[in-house]
Amino acid sequence: MLSSRYENLLKTDPMIDIVVPLYNEARILAKSVETIIDFLNRTAFPYSYAIILADNASTDGSGEICDQLEHKFPGRVKAFHLDSKGKGLAVRKAWERSDAEIVAFMDADLSSDLDYLSPLIEAVWTGGADLSIGNRLGVHSRVISRKMFRKAASYLYNFSARVILGTPFDDHQCGFKAMKRSAFATVAPLLEEKGFFFDTELLAISVRRGFKVKSIDIIWRDSDESKVSLFSDSIKMFADLVRLRRRLFKTEAQTHSTAPSDGVSIKSPLI
Repeated sequence: MLSSRYENLLKTDPMIDIVVPLYNEARILAKSVETIIDFLNRTAFPYSYAIILADNASTDGSGEICDQLEHKFPGRVKAFHLDSKGKGLAVRKAWERSDAEIVAFMDADLSSDLDYLSPLIEAVWTGGADLSIGNRLGVHSRVISRKMFRKAASYLYNFSARVILGTPFDDHQCGFKAMKRSAFATVAPLLEEKGFFFDTELLAISVRRGFKVKSIDIIWRDSDESKVSLFSDSIKMFADLVRLRRRLFKTEAQTHSTAPSDGVSIKSPLI
């Protein structure tokens, strides 16, 4: 019997759903989508794909632009509208609706260099990973930014995440990830975060479920279009780390409490 890695190598055309979560991105949305499609056409992207525009309650006309792009690129672009705000909610709902073999997402401002999209997908499709994540802080990574304080805050946050959650990764929050849909289906019922903290939650829960994660060093260009508030969001996300740790440890304690007296453990259905 062939290993799963070699079985995947025999499949030359998996379907990829690339989700672009967006809120009030009317100024850049059309250009970003056209840039993605042009890049994938020029570089002979070897996979069938659709770009899922997950509009989460935009108020600036972004929703209408999503519909226009779906009409302009039939079968290639799909519009998906939510009534509630939240990057995490948008990605989660779009991935839950997907029937693709691999689901991915990237930020609407295209801060992640598109040259790394194929390696991100390959890590999941043929590289044995269940989840692949962009890494802005690796040895071979490069961050193009004039915002030195933002860089320092990123290092501090990720150091804190490693200490508090016990996850070994350089970068928990990079908006550039891909995952086997089958693996996502396992963790989806456990995901609660609706905002930016979704990235860290997805990573931490995937690790605790035993899924293999591969980190891809990338080039990242800081964008002036970022919706992340350096101060208010940073404070909230540090609090989120502590809250997630308590949640994970509470679940693990419940798991241990379900072990029968003969020593045979029963795995918790939560994590």
